[in-house]
Amino acid sequence: MPTIPKWMGDIMESTFSNKFRSVTITHIECLSTELKKIRFKGDLSSVKFQAGQAVVFRIDGRNYRHYTPSFWDSEAGICDIVFHLHGNGPGQLFISKLKEGDHLRMGLPSGYNLYKRDSKYHFFFGDETTLGLFQSLKNLINTEDKHYIGVLELDAGSLHAPGQLGLMLDVVPKAETKALHAIRFLDELEEELWELWKTGVFYLMGNARSIQVFRNALKQRGISSKNIVTQPYWVEGKAGL
Repeated sequence: MPTIPKWMGDIMESTFSNKFRSVTITHIECLSTELKKIRFKGDLSSVKFQAGQAVVFRIDGRNYRHYTPSFWDSEAGICDIVFHLHGNGPGQLFISKLKEGDHLRMGLPSGYNLYKRDSKYHFFFGDETTLGLFQSLKNLINTEDKHYIGVLELDAGSLHAPGQLGLMLDVVPKAETKALHAIRFLDELEEELWELWKTGVFYLMGNARSIQVFRNALKQRGISSKNIVTQPYWVEGKAGL
């Protein structure tokens, strides 16, 4: 989200106060040096949430950032977010200072529902920034007795994070060439398995350049554009995608 003047942010929060909720941090879990899972609690009783939607926090006087919850329970008034701390931008500084007991204003979920309920097979591709979304989708898939697989490009320090979140996904190290090891993962899938999964839906999330490369690889393997869902969260050299 672009930087805006402080006075404009003040007016937005005042004018659209019904679009924000007061929440308290009740628990922080460090999954790695770059990943924090934080639980927020507040009055969410009237809020409807769909997988793939994002909440927003005002991280300083002029900046807002969107984050995708990994878990949401309106009745209990709780939600979890897996934050990725990277770089030295305002988002990283905001997250690194959060502690249990902090009170914040959270913008209500917005965006469209990413989950393709008609599909039996769901394939995930992403990085650290997509862990929360994929955990949310995984919960839906498990309740409907469907299936998911996928591959994540992760930094060395975060390779164990998917398992800590209950995500049964393959992980590969990031390479200088975008999606290099993830495409090799595709090539190594057994032919019978690929015949099943190529009929499913492919969720490509995270880094915009990795998404583009992996999408091209899927198209070359006969996957239709209508079966590919993309959601870029970040790209090198640009803040607040």
